Amino acid sequence: MTALTAPRVLHVAALAFPSYQGTQASIRAMLEASVRRGWHAELFSYAASGYAYAPNFEVHRGGEFPRLRSLRSGPSLTKLALDAGMLWQLRRLIDELRPSAVVAHHVEAAALALTLRRAPCVFFAHTDLEAELPSYARAQWRAPLSWTGRMIDQQLSRRADALATISPGLRDVARCVQGHTTYVPTPWRVPEAIATEERAAARATLALAADDCVALYAGNLDAYQDPYSLLDALAIAQRAGRRITLLLATESDPRAFIAHATRAGIAFRTSSLAGELLRRRVHAAADFAIIPRGSPGGLPIKLLDAMARGLACAISPHAAAGLDLSEVAACASAQGPRALAQAVLQLANAPELRQCLAERGRAYIAREHCDDRFAVALDAAIRAARSTFDERSRNAAGT
Repeated sequence: MTALTAPRVLHVAALAFPSYQGTQASIRAMLEASVRRGWHAELFSYAASGYAYAPNFEVHRGGEFPRLRSLRSGPSLTKLALDAGMLWQLRRLIDELRPSAVVAHHVEAAALALTLRRAPCVFFAHTDLEAELPSYARAQWRAPLSWTGRMIDQQLSRRADALATISPGLRDVARCVQGHTTYVPTPWRVPEAIATEERAAARATLALAADDCVALYAGNLDAYQDPYSLLDALAIAQRAGRRITLLLATESDPRAFIAHATRAGIAFRTSSLAGELLRRRVHAAADFAIIPRGSPGGLPIKLLDAMARGLACAISPHAAAGLDLSEVAACASAQGPRALAQAVLQLANAPELRQCLAERGRAYIAREHCDDRFAVALDAAIRAARSTFDERSRNAAGT
């Protein structure tokens, strides 16, 4: 089948945009890649944003009341109010733009688009809500929240005209409830390689010695990321005689995390991630990255970023998200800090392996997460959505 000719696609995301969270970064990458492909792509999101950004696509903003005071992930009453306020604006946008399809990112946007049903809807799932939602609550609420997440995922998947997923692992979970399910790889650019001189300068700036073994964690500290497992893994490595300095780069409040690291006797440095300069600096300063993940399904965008920048990665099974990364990363054999510690030690003790994986990782991102693979997959999801939407319209007209 021939590709759609410059389709007009309206992406909807009930979240602050842009911000430094992985979902927002992946949506930004998708919109930018769409424009590079010659597609007419626009975005409808919250009014709030995390940093200044001049996009090469149009961004429509929701209302500013109530004011979003935190960019953290997870549900809140403020977000529910903002979501409700987006409904009438989305209806107007769809009627004005007449898009080939609406690509609704995550469950809130999918619920809005499917309430209206005024255009073919691709529900783009970024996480397994059944697994992630309980991570935001106390223990006694986790079982009912898991059930709630499963019901939401299933109902939206069944009602959507097509389902796209951020990872193969999430696609495999979703297949049980939706026939038209497509894994859409996040397009990711491979930047200029980091030179030896740049690495030395980055370490000097961050007060890291040239011979320090430095492991990077770059990202938020929400529970679904399972960030404390990497501290436990580093403590295990330390007891095995391998001292590793943690470079923590985050926009989250790090105080509780730092207190835990201090109690465990783990050496660390901290950095912001606010902007490309700082993001590149922390990757340049590190020997390898550690990518834990507590909840299955979602794809850690920090993993794509680290591999693209030429940094070897030690990853948990959930972080792999169904991708076959056995040849391009040090993959823990099981969930939990003990297995993750073995992957960490594998990289800490083998500079040649780190270099090999760094080169393979950059090649992998350039091949598997290029604009072409993204566009072909999203085009397939849009085609499936248009076909289902037309069929449903015909059936409704015949009743």
